[in-house]
Amino acid sequence: MREHKIEILSDDLKLQGVLTIPEGDSWPLVILCHGFLSHKDSSKYRQLAQVFALESIATVRFDFRGCGESEGLLSESSLSRRWRDLQRVIDRCVDLEDFDGSLGLLGSSLGGYLALLEVNRNSKVRCTAVWSAPSHLLDLAKRLPEVSPVEFSQECYEDLLTVELLPRLKNVQRVLIVHGQEDLQVPSKHASNLYEVLDDPKALHLLKEADHRFSAAESRDEAIRVTMEWFRRFL
Repeated sequence: MREHKIEILSDDLKLQGVLTIPEGDSWPLVILCHGFLSHKDSSKYRQLAQVFALESIATVRFDFRGCGESEGLLSESSLSRRWRDLQRVIDRCVDLEDFDGSLGLLGSSLGGYLALLEVNRNSKVRCTAVWSAPSHLLDLAKRLPEVSPVEFSQECYEDLLTVELLPRLKNVQRVLIVHGQEDLQVPSKHASNLYEVLDDPKALHLLKEADHRFSAAESRDEAIRVTMEWFRRFL
């Protein structure tokens, strides 16, 4: 396994990422999308990169604008702008020299919402997995002043209210949903809502005692196991 730092330009902002490469001459690739106030170098994403590499799958984990090491202001890191960030990352990744053409997305929480927005419009994505993903962002909009360390712009707030996901998922296939039944931030009803509108093949895996972050080692290990099975099958 090898890791290389990569830089992606999005709206003239430099996004920082890490490409993790498995052994071998060519490889499929999964792009990892972090949540609202998270970053690419959390323990979860480092662990995922290592596990995927052991399965001969490369990953790119990156910081959305205003997060982690990327340029930009968190207060201006709206959903639409983060969506553009993901699109620019995909554009960069499909041109990587040893990429074999098989592309997947994995996103957690708001990163899962963004992954599903993108897979609806992007035929290059073969399969997707989302962890603790919301089916709408109305609750986050209500809680934004409580959970955010900065005051977000009006555009950010309006995006949470207007960029809907469920109407876009009618024909989306090959999506795995993993959700904790003890998730207090994004209740598991969101997972059911997503599952109902997605097209087959699809899967919903509920973790009995897991919170929003899959904090317990057992919960995270189970999430990783079912996620790897999904990507082995469809990537």
